[in-house]
Amino acid sequence: MFLGSVCTAIVVLPFVLLVLPPLAVSFMRLRSLFVATTRELKRLEGLARSPMYAMLAETMLGIDTIRAHGSTDFFSRKFSLAHDQHTRAVWAFTAASRWFATSLDLLSFLLLTTATFVAVLLHTQEWLDVKAATLGLALTLLIQMANTNFPWMVRQSAEVSNQMVSVERMLEFCHVESEAPLDLDSDKQLPTSWPNQGTIQVQDLSVRYRPGLPLSLAGINLNIENGSKVGIVGRTGSGKSTMVQCLFRLLEAEAGAITIDGVDISRVGLHRLRKRISVIPQVPTL
Repeated sequence: MFLGSVCTAIVVLPFVLLVLPPLAVSFMRLRSLFVATTRELKRLEGLARSPMYAMLAETMLGIDTIRAHGSTDFFSRKFSLAHDQHTRAVWAFTAASRWFATSLDLLSFLLLTTATFVAVLLHTQEWLDVKAATLGLALTLLIQMANTNFPWMVRQSAEVSNQMVSVERMLEFCHVESEAPLDLDSDKQLPTSWPNQGTIQVQDLSVRYRPGLPLSLAGINLNIENGSKVGIVGRTGSGKSTMVQCLFRLLEAEAGAITIDGVDISRVGLHRLRKRISVIPQVPTL
């Protein structure tokens, strides 16, 4: 319908060709600026939304502790700050969308105004023989294009580009480095009863959660005999849970090794290793 409206206007009112190129250039610049801006605003909105959801889950799980320590006001203020950051991004995106819609309406209005006034001028001066029926058809199509088809089409095309931010965030997970192989040929050489004793030896173990972060465990050495009960004591963030993650190879060792009954767990497939070890987490769920 958009192309039909433009072609009809050009055939009936050829002088429209004089204003179409500058309007098209202005439109392309507006759309390029709008898409570049709103794409980043949409990305910021997605980043600001995650802390709100995380805090809701965190608050629901620890509501008893929050109330017991009288920290309700603190968490309310903390949530208000996260909510304000999200609202800023949403408001900026909405304001940019309204600005773009207004600019589109202005461009459409200029095209329609030019076509209308020049058509009247040509008809009055008899410079161009334009029949009333064809002129009315061209102007009707231009009005419809300016009010409905053109702004809606452009906004939808820009919205597609903005929504691709969600696809980008999904693709980030597709490029996350995979875990180690689930099954190895060396698994067949292990005794079927492994581990039958449960002796754990940690030798110069160093682990970090991702490149660029400091080491969570640095050069740990310990020996846990089978049948013994060992307690690991430390403040929050000292690496207690990290040790458990290393046993299951949720975190791979950067240096050193962990052996269970003399077998280096880095040489065991993840399926075999994780099926033979069990853990009761600090928040057990049946």
